[in-house]
Amino acid sequence: MWAKIILIVLCGVMLGAAAQFDPSRQRSLLAAGARDGPRLRLITWNIGYAELEDDSRAHTKDLQAIAETILSNDPDAVALQELTGPDQLKILLGRLKGHYKGAVAPPGNSDRIDAVLVKDRKADFENLPAGGKYAVAALFHLQPQSPEIVFVSAHADAFSAARRRVFTGELIDWARNRPNGSIVLIGGDFNFELNPKDESHLYSDNVKNDSEAYSYALKYFRDLGRDAGETAANDRRIDYLFGPAEKVLLRRAEVLRNAGAGQMDHWPLLIEVAL
Repeated sequence: MWAKIILIVLCGVMLGAAAQFDPSRQRSLLAAGARDGPRLRLITWNIGYAELEDDSRAHTKDLQAIAETILSNDPDAVALQELTGPDQLKILLGRLKGHYKGAVAPPGNSDRIDAVLVKDRKADFENLPAGGKYAVAALFHLQPQSPEIVFVSAHADAFSAARRRVFTGELIDWARNRPNGSIVLIGGDFNFELNPKDESHLYSDNVKNDSEAYSYALKYFRDLGRDAGETAANDRRIDYLFGPAEKVLLRRAEVLRNAGAGQMDHWPLLIEVAL
């Protein structure tokens, strides 16, 4: 008899403890705290033209439309690919009315370069070599006491999956070896072909290299734009924004399909996270 009473009491205590420490309740409290944290809004955008054009790099005449898209969406930082050089960046910064500062990567073995823009006037910039190319990163703080943000603009090779794999691996290794307190996010055109229309080529070297490069990125980072849809012509999702799996909470992922000008064949990917 006493044994039954003790078991009933213990059961009641366990149920009460479960209600008190309900995991779903704890997750909701954590999410609520993240919503109250600072928001970080980022854009990555390949502003080049379709390959059929004589010059598929960014066209200076489009910079006003690009600036208007940036200003209307008010990101904290922007990753751009396929500029012709620092002169285009200087013109774009002028079109942005002094709201952003920026830097370009060295050309490396390519005739087009990456750039990164950031609102924080105290931001620093760093070039990083990967696979014979260069990416460029902005290092800044949203608030004086907030963690350092490292935002990278990158562009993998458009014609060789093997080179994309090397580039991605070296880029991810650089990013994951940053100081523990930093929040690293990587935006860019990675040109991954992960869903080929010709299923007979499923086991080709190209698909193997792209799949393994993408898997390596996901080993350390989260694909924040995964559910936003295609980012380029012909139903292609080749522009990505990778971020930490645990340090940020995804609040918005959207492809801005009304943006662009001329024969540009990519749309900007906008990501907003809570720190």
